[in-house]
Amino acid sequence: MTVTQALGWALLHSLWQCALAAAALAALLAVLPARAARIRYALAAATLALTLALPMATLLRLQRASPETTGDGAVVAGFAPTSTSPTPATAPQLNPLSPQAARRYGPAAPAIMLLRLAPRIRARLEPLLPWIVVLWLTGVVTLSLRLASGWLAARRLRALGTRPAPEACIAALHRLAARLRVSRPVRLLQSTLVQVPAVLGWVRPVILLPASALTGLTPLQLEALLAHELAHVRRYDYLVNLIQSVIETLLFYHPAVWWISARVRDEREHCCDDLAVAVCGDAHFYASALLGMERLRVTMPTLALTAAGGSLMGRVRRLVAPPPVEIFPRWTAGVLAASLVLAAGGSRLLRAGATPLGLPSDGASTAPASVLRYPDPAQPLAHRWDWALERGARMGGGFWIGYRVQQAATKEHHRERHDERSDEPGAGGFRGVPLAPVIADNGDEDDLALLFRFRARSPGQATLESVRVTSLVLPVDLGRTPLVWLGPADDAASLAQLQALFAGAHSADLREDLVTDVGLHGSSRAVVPLLDGWLRGDVSSGVRAQAAEWLGHHPDAAAVRGLAHAARHDPASRVREQAVKALRINPFPAATDSLLALARTHDDSDVRREAVEGLGHKSDPRVLPVTIAIARSDRDEDVQREAIEGLGEMKEPGLRAVIDIARTHADPDARSHAVETVAAAAPHDVALAVLEGVARRDPDRHVQRKAVEELGKVGGPRAVALVIAFARHHPVAEVRREAAKQLGEFNASDGTTTALLEQTALEGSDVDFQREAVEALASQGSPQALEAVARLAHVHSSADVRREAIERYAKVAAPESARLLLTDRLANDRSPAVQSEALRRLMALPGGIGIPAVTEAARAHPNPELRADARERLEENR
Repeated sequence: MTVTQALGWALLHSLWQCALAAAALAALLAVLPARAARIRYALAAATLALTLALPMATLLRLQRASPETTGDGAVVAGFAPTSTSPTPATAPQLNPLSPQAARRYGPAAPAIMLLRLAPRIRARLEPLLPWIVVLWLTGVVTLSLRLASGWLAARRLRALGTRPAPEACIAALHRLAARLRVSRPVRLLQSTLVQVPAVLGWVRPVILLPASALTGLTPLQLEALLAHELAHVRRYDYLVNLIQSVIETLLFYHPAVWWISARVRDEREHCCDDLAVAVCGDAHFYASALLGMERLRVTMPTLALTAAGGSLMGRVRRLVAPPPVEIFPRWTAGVLAASLVLAAGGSRLLRAGATPLGLPSDGASTAPASVLRYPDPAQPLAHRWDWALERGARMGGGFWIGYRVQQAATKEHHRERHDERSDEPGAGGFRGVPLAPVIADNGDEDDLALLFRFRARSPGQATLESVRVTSLVLPVDLGRTPLVWLGPADDAASLAQLQALFAGAHSADLREDLVTDVGLHGSSRAVVPLLDGWLRGDVSSGVRAQAAEWLGHHPDAAAVRGLAHAARHDPASRVREQAVKALRINPFPAATDSLLALARTHDDSDVRREAVEGLGHKSDPRVLPVTIAIARSDRDEDVQREAIEGLGEMKEPGLRAVIDIARTHADPDARSHAVETVAAAAPHDVALAVLEGVARRDPDRHVQRKAVEELGKVGGPRAVALVIAFARHHPVAEVRREAAKQLGEFNASDGTTTALLEQTALEGSDVDFQREAVEALASQGSPQALEAVARLAHVHSSADVRREAIERYAKVAAPESARLLLTDRLANDRSPAVQSEALRRLMALPGGIGIPAVTEAARAHPNPELRADARERLEENR
């Protein structure tokens, strides 16, 4: 059997082998609790590895079972087959079993028939094996190219558009790394190319932090997501993900493999979620951070690991939902207990018209005490509402009234509002129980539930205390307060009821919540007049801002007119800015006209800046020339900067304008902003050419320094060579210092960069610059860079540079490697200063591993001063 035949049969056998492995995994996962993420992950990963091992074992077995041949094709066993596969004329023929044979074999007759059929199937498949192998190889090559492109994209994310993260974030990262026991150095960079935190690499991992996360998330939420990324680092998930991608590439043809791989990814995220929750201490808070991050979600390269991985809602439910009740043996006890309760109190509950709630014990404090449902949901909402108020007032104390309406096309915004309230005591966040099983309503899971909490003040009178909105499937905390459920309502009736509640609301917070409830309705013709009336009316600025926000979700000409009027004439800056933001998200064409006018002519610079940002979200051809004009001539620096950044996001036509601004704008600050945008958005070669020109020829030294700083972020061998040249020869000292600083920021995995830095450390006569090159090499931390530092410690002609090399090597390298180098330099370096530094560093190595070398130096070193120094250090160490 040839290799091609063996491979073809191995691929065919893998169809049933991998399917069987997936079925076994499904059975195991079905009995394991969802919270046992580590066990589930280990099983899924082992099963995925098994799907690759089984075909490989089959291939090896088939090859070992084949007759061995000599170099000329003769069969060693002494016979040669006349053909590689049976022809149709010689193929085994299937003869049916006779009735007598069938009776003799009895129940085994079908199996006997299958065994007799196998040779015929094999004969038919044998000629197809080469084609199967060719198709498999084609798929593997295609997906390998896809995998390689993902790897290159992940590499680019490290080098393009990155800058050091804020010090507060780095300090938080170090605290979290200590708590998670992550011993490897992890770099934290701020990136303009990602919109969710992501981890890249496993030898020297890098966490990329989006700039939007710094403004879109609270510091505590950001720490929770950093803990998730550090959990990936701790578990070497990047390496496992790489191996997983290789297995997917090799077994691309099998749906079971993709299903197993999806389970691995889901459980990996669950494991990291558990570690993050262990660090931040609050599963509900961490869930709100995940959903807050969902607003920043984009597609990431295949090999990047982000906190947005996996099924987000599934992860959130797993974190915050009560654990499922066990099927056995607690199921039996639960049935008996429920039967006793129903037998004892069922008749009384039925007479009261309330529905008892069978909920897990940890949901008892958040579920309603009882649910009273209106018997005929077809009645007008106003009639049902009056009935609910009357029944609720009879109960005394607090009670909820609720009904449902169809979801508008603002689902993500509704989810955001739900998250923002989730940390308030008793708020409708993820603490609580799902509403659908409580109310026994068969509405769509995307329908909105509007909930109103009242307090009965006197018989027949009740006061509105709070308003909530949720879906039927998300948990909600009703705080053991009775719920009166009215069923479905149409938009017209619901809006009329909300308008009446708004008129009687006693606080600004209540009115803002009621505005939100109005905005969530889908009937724009009915919603927009209400919101526009409040936006123009004599109400608080908070209510007007909330009305403006929700008008942005209704593509209607009247909504755009109201927003444009508010953006120009509202006395509150908060409302004006919110109106511009709403115009940005409103898809109605007239919204673009309003933004163009506001960006050019509004007196308030904050409004102009918001309008320019909003233009970046519009595809109108008029946006480009207006943005260029604003970037060149607006009188406010922040507005100019926003325009320049917006041009950079417009790709080719916008980038040309940004490059021209970087070269010719009269304002140095505008040129600096343009330089930064070019580095982040332009293709690599274009960015290098522009930055080099600005660093050499710009008349302002601050702009030149900015260009060199951005060169360090762009990276690559050409950028390294330019930075080295500027560090040596630039006429401005401030620029030379910036170039020397950037030497240590280049990508450690770039071998060319390492070679250039080593060459720089060896050449020339500027010792200070050579020491800076050594420091840059050591800060990279890669094996190649550390080998270069060790070579410099041996061969450099300057004792100061050799001393710098051993100092840096001792700080960065593994302790045992550092011990070997320091021991050698202590014994063999010709400079007493270098020997003394080696002695000092040996004493500082962890675990006392350098003390034997120091003891030997105290006993037998040829330099008496060094012997005395060694003895003194040993005495101090006792």
